[in-house]
Amino acid sequence: LHKAELCQMDVSNYKLSQAAPLLHLVGHEYERKHFQKIHGDYSSLLAMEELQRMLPSTWNWVKQMQTLFGDSENLTTQSSLEQKLDFVKRRGFVDGILFTRSQLALPEFLSLDVVSINHIRSEARCCVIASALALHACNISRVGTSVLSSSAMSDEINGAKQILSSILRRKYSEQNQLESNVIEAIGALTKALAERDLGEEELVTLKNHALAVLHGNDPVLKLLDNRVQSFFRFACKWKSDTAPSGIAAPLQMETGRSTIKTNDSTATAGHGMNSTKEEFSLAAKKEASRLGFAYFGSDLIEVGNEARNIISLACTNYGRDILNRFLGVAWEGS
Repeated sequence: LHKAELCQMDVSNYKLSQAAPLLHLVGHEYERKHFQKIHGDYSSLLAMEELQRMLPSTWNWVKQMQTLFGDSENLTTQSSLEQKLDFVKRRGFVDGILFTRSQLALPEFLSLDVVSINHIRSEARCCVIASALALHACNISRVGTSVLSSSAMSDEINGAKQILSSILRRKYSEQNQLESNVIEAIGALTKALAERDLGEEELVTLKNHALAVLHGNDPVLKLLDNRVQSFFRFACKWKSDTAPSGIAAPLQMETGRSTIKTNDSTATAGHGMNSTKEEFSLAAKKEASRLGFAYFGSDLIEVGNEARNIISLACTNYGRDILNRFLGVAWEGS
């Protein structure tokens, strides 16, 4: 039965690989036509006032973007489209949507991405909290923070890490239960790092740090809060150094095992697949380590790539006809 399921998975992967070139060819146009069916024709022939009435949430978002972040950027009405869209990705999307503290209706062209955006926010929050707790664990166990970027961790440390991540992702009806579970989990991680039992004073100190992190009063947490935004700005403006090489050939089918070998850097290239995600992951891993997220970097890289895909697709589909026009009017009125 297991081999039959693997064969079915191989067949499905093979069929998807054959469909991928067609999706790349027609996907953008299909999404734009679907958007027009819902909101109307947004072509360049449409008057600006009509476009603003057609897409009020997008127009309000662009105005807020310009008001909050325009003065810190060297953008003008003469700036290139690429410069404007980089501003949209870094400031408008990351600062103005993913990490905004104000109530804001999502732009109409992101209406299909609500679930993904909420997932990115949740994962970023968990990563920041877990990273702050891990840094305190290193300090109390006196092992140094360099251990968090080591590839040779014990099974006990890796197990404690997974438990902490799982606890932070759960939903709780009571704050006390969350706090109790986190204190227990970070205690186990600190013990594994120190390779000894913790003293009473160390346990009290660790508990105080954990509570400060969970209540949002910890200075390390506040520092990482700012840094995670920097990571997402990096992720969303990242561009591949490799020029697109056209449509990739379909993968060969290999009966009984997955056709995509993610642990082999040469596998994708050998089958003709683009390795943009792999290239992004390498760059994002360095940036995550630089900013202090090495220990939970893999989770952050995944949602960073998800955020990059969302806003890159939006800019490709609607950058020239909608965002560029709105940005021009917003800058003229400032």
